[in-house]
Amino acid sequence: MKNLAFCLFSVLLTVPITAFGYGYPAAMGQGSSMPGIDAVSHGFGGILSVNVGGMNLFANPAELTSYNPSFSASVGPLILKQSVDDGLGKHNLTYAGLGASSFQTGLSFNSASFALGIAKIRDYTYKGEYFFLDTNPEPVISGFENLVVSGGVWEAAAGVATVIPGEISIGVTAGYRMGDINYQYQWHHFNETIPDSTSDWNREEGELSWRAGVSVPAGENIAIGAVYSSETENCPSTIAAGVRVGNISAFFPGFGIEARVNDTNENKAWSANFFGGIHPDHNLYFRGGLILSSDGGIESNTSLGLAMGATVNLGKTNISAAFNYGNESREGNVLGFPDAKTISDIVTAFSIGATIEL
Repeated sequence: MKNLAFCLFSVLLTVPITAFGYGYPAAMGQGSSMPGIDAVSHGFGGILSVNVGGMNLFANPAELTSYNPSFSASVGPLILKQSVDDGLGKHNLTYAGLGASSFQTGLSFNSASFALGIAKIRDYTYKGEYFFLDTNPEPVISGFENLVVSGGVWEAAAGVATVIPGEISIGVTAGYRMGDINYQYQWHHFNETIPDSTSDWNREEGELSWRAGVSVPAGENIAIGAVYSSETENCPSTIAAGVRVGNISAFFPGFGIEARVNDTNENKAWSANFFGGIHPDHNLYFRGGLILSSDGGIESNTSLGLAMGATVNLGKTNISAAFNYGNESREGNVLGFPDAKTISDIVTAFSIGATIEL
């Protein structure tokens, strides 16, 4: 059994697996996209294509406008839960990781805006555990295997945006993606005469990256935006397009819709986000989003996510917080559990951030 488990594990490392939700396939493939770059975009469900007032250096660089020198920072945790139904019952495992983490500073000069910063753009966090049985002469738990995956991909970038005739904004960024994804696997039998099996390995990201975006006015306080982000070894290319009605970036009431596709040339993960915001008080703003998504795998179901957030204005400082919940279910493809019927990966993410104008 030990040799079989280890051989299966080796095979998985050589077979391209494409998934974009949290859980085992994502940890063994190209990781998971973050629920938002910062606490503002997180509260809308991770909007990239149009300006919602967040860190546009890692969203649509055409929207880098900053009327005063400013800097922004956000951080937050992810709480993840894996639930496996193998026909005999449900097996749950909860673990935690680092969520939206980012920093950006920027300024505007005449018709040009500049920014630089760093942000976590993909996550590989996973923890799997499986207790196996010996059935001779009767079923008994005889050992376990576990896998712990940690790390993610970060991007450091600088960008510039300007306005061309027709009030069309364009912007580009150039940066460097980096990161270590670490794997620790252990196989243990309770029979002391059977030796343990362990394996540690890692993957690295270190590659130049770029993104380009455009924003086109389509009426009073209406904008259409699109952004493309380049592919690197551990990150798929991404294209997103959307429309925003209302001056949401200035924390006024508004709503919008965005569609996004991640492309690995094998599968295409997609999402559709319906978002909006209101401000019942001059110094208080609420936002939210509903997200339909699919990781592109034939065994996965379309999932529904919910995002909520708020910003409190304290003069030249804005304090923002956000919450996100998503539940993705699929059949098969999980550590252990060869007879798994359904697997559900639930992610609950929180973030808090601040933007300060100097």
